Parts: sequence; C-alpha cells; structure tokens
Amino acid sequence: MKKSIFLIILMVSCALSAVAKDLTYLSTEDFKKKVCYYDKSSTTQWKYLGDKPCLIDFSTTWCGWCKKLHPILEQIAEQYDGQIYVYTVDADKEPELAALFAVSGYPTVVLCPMTGSPQKVAGYNPLEFWQEAILQVFGIAKP
Repeated sequence: MKKSIFLIILMVSCALSAVAKDLTYLSTEDFKKKVCYYDKSSTTQWKYLGDKPCLIDFSTTWCGWCKKLHPILEQIAEQYDGQIYVYTVDADKEPELAALFAVSGYPTVVLCPMTGSPQKVAGYNPLEFWQEAILQVFGIAKP
C-alpha cells in the first residue's frame, strides 16, 4: 500500500514538473510598470522598461486561434526562461492596451526588443516561426 501511494505521488509530481510554464497575465497597470509607461492624454515616446525582451500576446477567451497559440507561447516561455518575458493580455479586459498597438485581430503578438521599436505579428504561427522571430528580433538563438 505504501509503495502504491509513493508511486502515485511520484507520477503526479513528474507530471506537474512537465507542465509548460504559464503565461504571465499583463494588466494595463502592469504594462505601465514592466513594459512602457504611457499617459492617454499625451504622446509618449516608446521606451521599453524591461530588463529582458518580451513577447506580448493579445488574445481573447473566445478566439480559437488564440487557444491554439497559447500552448506554443507556453513552450516559448519555458524554452527561453530567464532570457525573455512572455506576457498575455486579454484584449476584451484591456482594450486600452490593444488600442495602443492598433490590434484589430486575434491573436496578435508584439515583440518588444531592448532597443528599437516593438514589432507586431498578427495571426497564428507555429513554434518554429516564433523561434526564428526571437532570433531575428532579439538576437537570441533557439535553446
């Protein structure tokens, strides 16, 4: 009996450790602290605030392509852990952020390098596309 319980606990802990890294939800307030501070009443020049580049996923709960993209972004978060941040924004809950990047379709991912302007990619893309984009935009090779 004790062996069975031990095996079950071991299997569950192994399964949990294999789960992909969750995406970090980004609210408007978090965005202003972690990504770029802006004020609606003024035109603020883009200045990235993070200490590592980031991907920001703009999606909605009702979007099928967004649901298909999330596991890929979770893989990216795990593969590039410590090198980039991977954020997600619910565009229905944070319309001000979506408007800031002129997001008109979902999913849309914004790549924010340490220097230079953010780059926007609309639509679903596979893992290999994102690995190449991270190399091209951030200069970080596939782990």
